[in-house]
Amino acid sequence: MRALIRSNLAILSQKIALLDLLVSKRGASQASDAFQKTCPIVGASIGQHYRHSMDHVELAALVASSAKDTSMHQHQQLGELHYDLRVRGGTLEKDLVESRKRLCDVTDVFRSLNTTIGDGDNRIEAQTPVTAYFNLAADDDKEIGLPSTVERELGFCAHHVGLSEDELPDGFGRAPSTIIFDKKQEE
Repeated sequence: MRALIRSNLAILSQKIALLDLLVSKRGASQASDAFQKTCPIVGASIGQHYRHSMDHVELAALVASSAKDTSMHQHQQLGELHYDLRVRGGTLEKDLVESRKRLCDVTDVFRSLNTTIGDGDNRIEAQTPVTAYFNLAADDDKEIGLPSTVERELGFCAHHVGLSEDELPDGFGRAPSTIIFDKKQEE
């Protein structure tokens, strides 16, 4: 569980670093414009990617936090994660400052989980069952529920990173397995 929390904290840290890089390189006004500008390659803005990925990460963090509080009832169904029921086009896609605040708030949830484990409180039950719902077909708006666990959902969310046309810090948004592979190829 600790590795999954660290992975999500690393992704969140990268996202915050990218926003800070945008502001430091371009100034607040131009950074805000870049945050909202649609990339022609992927058809979405940095803000849209951040909102999308944070919808997933935040939901998984809150479920993990709830697992901490309900683990006394081991393997009890904790809840449902409806990943595709999201608010699109709102403030979090357009306001860099509000998006950064959200990143910091979710970082705090993960730090709290990490501290809980670090204090020897192992009440977070990684195998707590949940149901993750997705829309799996573009021609049908019916959600499909898939059985899962808190641990699996934290792993799923650790790969969600926003994209950008801008110069990115080394390793930004790259899967750890890809970084390890590339390092071995360089040897």
